Amino acid sequence: MPRRRLKLGQPLLISYALVDLVGTLLLMLPIASTEPGSTNLIVAWFTATSALTVTGLTVVSSASHWTTFGHLVILVLMQTGGLGIAALVTITMTMLGLRIHLGQRMLITQDRNYYNMSGVIRLVRNILFLTLLLETIGAVLLSIFFPNLWDNGIIKGLLFIAFHAISAFNGAGFDLTGQSMQPFTHYIGINIVMMALIILGSLGFVVLQELFLVRKWHRLSLHSRMVLLVTGAITLLGSIFFLASEYNHTLAGAPLEDKIVISLFQAVTRTAGFTTVPVTIWNEPFIFLMIIMMLIGASPGSVGGGIKTTTLGTVVLAVWSIVRGKNAVVLFEKEIAPKTVAKAFTVVVMFGMLVIVSTLLLMTVEGLPLVPVLFEVVSALSTVGLSMGITTQLSPFGLVLIGLLMFVGRIGVFTVVMILAGREKRQYHYMKEDILIG
Repeated sequence: MPRRRLKLGQPLLISYALVDLVGTLLLMLPIASTEPGSTNLIVAWFTATSALTVTGLTVVSSASHWTTFGHLVILVLMQTGGLGIAALVTITMTMLGLRIHLGQRMLITQDRNYYNMSGVIRLVRNILFLTLLLETIGAVLLSIFFPNLWDNGIIKGLLFIAFHAISAFNGAGFDLTGQSMQPFTHYIGINIVMMALIILGSLGFVVLQELFLVRKWHRLSLHSRMVLLVTGAITLLGSIFFLASEYNHTLAGAPLEDKIVISLFQAVTRTAGFTTVPVTIWNEPFIFLMIIMMLIGASPGSVGGGIKTTTLGTVVLAVWSIVRGKNAVVLFEKEIAPKTVAKAFTVVVMFGMLVIVSTLLLMTVEGLPLVPVLFEVVSALSTVGLSMGITTQLSPFGLVLIGLLMFVGRIGVFTVVMILAGREKRQYHYMKEDILIG
């Protein structure tokens, strides 16, 4: 009997599931929790999944529930999810002098959403180098700005800065304060370092490579230029909107420079889940805008989720071309391939369907209102980690659903579609006929 071959994307799904299982078992050990006995299976699985998918949603306080061992497990899961399992395996095999076969290269391209398999080993090396370099610089800077860092000893202090640097760069949103970054709302240095780590992590390693090596705008690839344009536009729009809508409310009484930094932080955190102002006191218009910004998410090849910045840019350009009666989608005098445009529309539709179905399910089963549920669903699927406070209110069904959404968000909606889709076997074509649209 012939062996059944795995579908494209299945090895990636299986590898993340196995690491998720190991993380869950480690967090269930009595040594991982400050509470007597073992942590509940659902809580341990939800936390491990949230860390591995670099989301940040939690049902227990990361600061008080977990011991130093538990914090180390979460830290390793965040780093693993950020670097990518395929990349870590490849790095290990390279260090051992083992040959990287074709299947391994394909796995990396899926995990990192890379263009093709050429130069993929160099990409992995650069991913490791840039990740460790930027996280180290971030940790050193945070050690300068965090107050009272060494009061509990050098080991605890080092763990604190390493944990937050890794969490910020990987867009995980886990914290050891119990209140996210709210105790440091007016520490401008901490805010700037955290924002820099979040933004750099959200750009994607292809863009980071080009920024470090090319450095000239006109020599950057079309992909990198679109990423930088869309990321900058969303961040600017979000920060201006928060500043204008909260100027005389949440921001009232704060110095102007604090108002600007706080507003910028709320816009930047759309891919990370840290907050310096509690989500529960945001105004409703900004909550709605944040849902949209979370839906857009980070960029391809980064640690963040969402439909991705380039997907939004491609769809907007395609719609603009259709409105103008043009067939080609062009940016910076370069045409975007029709296959890429079709993929962008597919991702948007699939993402929207998942959000709609999951929101309806959660509202029906949990009996919770629309806005908090929609916010939670989008936050989970986009691997952001922001919440309006309903995570701890969810039943086991709700937690499993949110956990699965985080998993799908990390693997990628398009990868899941490929896994579920069957192979096209027919060799014939049907007659074509138009339908009316609009």
